[in-house]
Amino acid sequence: MPEGHLTCTSMPLGFLVVFSETGSQVTLEEFQDWYNNEHVPLRMNYLKSFLTGARFSAADSLKPTWLALYDINDISTFHHESYTRLRANRSHREAALVVRLEVLDRRTCEVLSDSGMSPVSSSLASSNPTTYIVTHGINVGSDGSIDDWTKDAFEKLRNVKGWVRTRSFKCTDNLKTGTSVAGNGPEEQIVSKYFILHEFENSSAPDSPEFNSIVASRERFDTVERRSWNLYRAYPGIAQGNMPE
Repeated sequence: MPEGHLTCTSMPLGFLVVFSETGSQVTLEEFQDWYNNEHVPLRMNYLKSFLTGARFSAADSLKPTWLALYDINDISTFHHESYTRLRANRSHREAALVVRLEVLDRRTCEVLSDSGMSPVSSSLASSNPTTYIVTHGINVGSDGSIDDWTKDAFEKLRNVKGWVRTRSFKCTDNLKTGTSVAGNGPEEQIVSKYFILHEFENSSAPDSPEFNSIVASRERFDTVERRSWNLYRAYPGIAQGNMPE
C-alpha cells in the first residue's frame, strides 16, 4: 500500500535532483533496468510524498549523462522514515550497483520560486511531460539576491518563444559519490547554492539570443553548470493514483 506522511503546508515544497554517470563498471542495460524497475518504483509506487518523477538524458554530449528530478510534497520528506529507510535498507542489487557508478550526485532542495504551470505541459508529471529542459546553477554575489535574479528572469522569459516554465531552488544538502569521486578532497562536494530549471516546448528555444542573455553570467550573478536535457521518461505511480489502466 502507498505510504508517506501528509503534506505539511507550513513547510516549503521539496525537490530532488540526481545526476548520474554509469562509467566503465556498469552497463547501460544494467543501469536502466535498476532505475526503471527498482529505484523509481520504490518511490513512485509507495510514497505519496513523491509527486512526480522524471528522468532526462544529456542533449549536450556532456557528463554526467543522466538526470533524475522529483517533485516532493515538502522538505520534511527528506528526513522522514518512509524515505530514509529506502537508502538505509538498500537491496543487495542496488548497493552493489551504486558503488560501481562513476558519479552519483544527489542534491536535496527546497522550492524558492515558480513562474507557474503552463497549459502546454504537465511539467514533470507523466500525463503530458515537458520534453526538453535546461538546468544550471546560480552563484550570487555578496550584494545580490536570488529573488532579484528570478524576478528579472521571469519577466523576460515570458518573451522567449517556446518557453514553458522556470523554477528556482535552494540546495539544502548534497552528496557526490562514485568511482571518479573517491579519494578526492572536500572541494568535490561543493555545488551551487541555487539550482534553476527551465522547461521548453522544443530544443531550439534555448538557443535564442533572448534566452541566452537572460541566463548569462553578469554582475552579482554567475551562471554555472549549464546543461541541456531530453526527456527519457516521466513515471506514473500507484501512490499518485495515475498508473495507466
